[in-house]
Order: sequence, then structure tokens, then C-alpha cells
Amino acid sequence: MICSCRSWQISGIPCSHACAVVYHSGFQLDEYLHECYHIGTYKKAYSFPMQPINGPHDWGKNGIEPVLSSIERKMSRRPQKNRRMAKNEPKNLKLGHLSR
Repeated sequence: MICSCRSWQISGIPCSHACAVVYHSGFQLDEYLHECYHIGTYKKAYSFPMQPINGPHDWGKNGIEPVLSSIERKMSRRPQKNRRMAKNEPKNLKLGHLSR
């Protein structure tokens, strides 16, 4: 099943529109969830023990100097508030006072 709001296709969890159709049809909502949300998949993913990784103090030295960030300079003028229009974008002409 698909829904026009595309929320279901993106997340794998049925949106409110799809839930209404599934319940109205008399089916179970669990059948329409993506496999990654099933309990069995969750248990498979975390069945192996996770080993902690070493921190920076345990890392070996490789002789390469670390890359330093560039100096951030303050801009010399006030920041622009309006966005710049693209070359192919039509100019919006403001009309004068149209009423009496």
C-alpha cells in the first residue's frame, strides 16, 4: 500500500491515513510496519555484545600535525537582509497606490 502524503514511504511507519484504511479493512497494523520496526529485527541487531572503543588518550601518534581551522574574520559591513535575486528571476515591480 502507498499513501499520497508519502510519510509512510519515507519513515516505514503507516501514517494516519493508512492506519484508518487498515483498521477499516479489518487487518492488523503490525503487518504493514517496515521490518526494521519488528521486535525480532531489533533483537538480531543487538544480539552481539558491543565493545567500548578507546578514547583519544589511547590513540597512537602518527607524526602528522593536526589541521587548524582558519581564522574567522568579522565582515566589514552590515549583513544584507534581503536575498539576492537570481539572474533569470523576474523583478517584482511594486505598483503605486491603486485605490482612491
